[in-house]
Amino acid sequence: MYFEQVLYLIQQTEHLDLPGAKAHSLMMPLEVRQQIFKDVAHMEPPRKSAVLALLYPDKQNMARMVFILRKTYNGHHSGQIAFPGGKQEAFDTDLKQTALRETREEIGIASENIQIKRALSPVFIPISNYQVQPYLAITRQTPEFVMDPVEVAKILELPFAPILRHPLINIRHNYFGKTYDLKAFEVENVKIWGATAMILSEIVMLLNRVITD
Repeated sequence: MYFEQVLYLIQQTEHLDLPGAKAHSLMMPLEVRQQIFKDVAHMEPPRKSAVLALLYPDKQNMARMVFILRKTYNGHHSGQIAFPGGKQEAFDTDLKQTALRETREEIGIASENIQIKRALSPVFIPISNYQVQPYLAITRQTPEFVMDPVEVAKILELPFAPILRHPLINIRHNYFGKTYDLKAFEVENVKIWGATAMILSEIVMLLNRVITD
């Protein structure tokens, strides 16, 4: 799928409401999320963070989306596939700036080369007590990525066409000692699940609404 085709689809969604919970529930059913919420009690309000779901043209002008493989560390999101992004700092003016700053730090794309198209539905991650604000964004240039070796193990440039076709698989994942059956995306042997998959599901549902109308 050419980048201009995806850009056209994005432009056609500007007037559409976000599917939100409907899209999120495809990847993590409501009853699973409710059970996870029961198993964790946070004394403090969720911390704020932001990520970019960034689309761009490759050298052949085909649409791709960038993900990162997080480094292995002693934490809840060790070794996971994610969108570039991170927690809001006190010096960030808003969550858009957080997403742009973190993207620049993690994969080296200058903020001025990124155009945020719209905010997506926030996702709460109970295991780490983060409220994540995702943004759908584009860059019209083929990026020259610069990876932050401290936080990022690998940059993943995945074709967007197979993502849009919604190739879901079944996986089993453990939360707080309990195993749940979930859905995941699988593209080029990369499995995307959890909060990242929930965000991706909303993008896919939103764009497919235009295709089927």
